[in-house]
Amino acid sequence: MVDLYRQTVDKLLTSSKSKFKSYHEKVSKSSKLVLGVPVPKMREIAKDLLKKDFQEYLQFCEFKYFEDTMIYGLIIASLSFDDFLKYLNEFLSHADSWAHIDSFVPTAKCIKKNKEKFFQIIQNDIVSAKGLTLRFYIVSLMCYYLDEEHLHYVFKTLEKVDGRGYYNDMAIAWLISVAYVKFKDKTFDFIKNCNLKDFTLNKSISKINDSFRVTRENKILLQNFIRKK
Repeated sequence: MVDLYRQTVDKLLTSSKSKFKSYHEKVSKSSKLVLGVPVPKMREIAKDLLKKDFQEYLQFCEFKYFEDTMIYGLIIASLSFDDFLKYLNEFLSHADSWAHIDSFVPTAKCIKKNKEKFFQIIQNDIVSAKGLTLRFYIVSLMCYYLDEEHLHYVFKTLEKVDGRGYYNDMAIAWLISVAYVKFKDKTFDFIKNCNLKDFTLNKSISKINDSFRVTRENKILLQNFIRKK
């Protein structure tokens, strides 16, 4: 039955707000129709669908809107690890905005509960990944693998996938800024010696400088490693 999907779209339409529509259109850069539904409302709708026969929604989702695509991701992020993987590629094939990825990954707690299983998938797929699928893996590394055990792998992998599009390079810079707060000395060593492209390295330093958790002295020190054109 397609009814549940239609009902959800109707709910999205009645929840849309013009001020969010213009903002999401500008910021999300999605090629899909943007209705302008606040993210908390989308989370609420996804949570409600999980109490129903949500498989209907997953089966009949048309991925016509920025919002119906987002809700698809929010639903599968709450499933068991095996079911999450079952629907993951379908979601990634339709996600066309960094916002789809960045709202999705932190809610996928099944990754945290199955870190080593998912780490094997990352190792197998990340180097060949393209587009927003690559951003998905980079943000997953940032959310779930910035620890002593995986840090060396993370840094080396970033060098391998650098330069594959603006939104991926910005995700790398975001990850490095978070890593700097968690592992200042090791991340500083990486910044000094890395093979990242100039754009990505400079953006990483810029994002670190934006952090309130980094001292002024360390920010000044990092300026020495900005690459001039």
